[in-house]
Amino acid sequence: MAESLEQSIVSLLEEHVELAVSTVQELRANKLELEAEIARLNSDVVQRDAHIQELEQRNSRLEEELNLERLAISQERADVRERLEGLMNVLASSHEAVAEARTPLEMEADTHPEIDFTTVRNDEDEI
Repeated sequence: MAESLEQSIVSLLEEHVELAVSTVQELRANKLELEAEIARLNSDVVQRDAHIQELEQRNSRLEEELNLERLAISQERADVRERLEGLMNVLASSHEAVAEARTPLEMEADTHPEIDFTTVRNDEDEI
């Protein structure tokens, strides 16, 4: 009976050892799979970081271009405004010269209202 008990214990121990070995092998396989997944995820993170940097650089370039365009438009508006004011001054002075050269009878016959050439600055357009 002792021998059969001894065989049962040895058999039970062998089963536990085999179970432990298979568990260790399964854990190693899982570890390798997880390490591969971690490497893939790290690679994805690196790629996304590079893509984010690229987008941030592109955004900076576009903001710079936008600022340059706004500056150019503002300068163009200022130039147009300056030329328009110059033209209005020329028209106003020629109108005054014509008015001074007219006779009182011609002045009475003039029923057209005088045109007021003034500029109104609208800073909202420059935004």
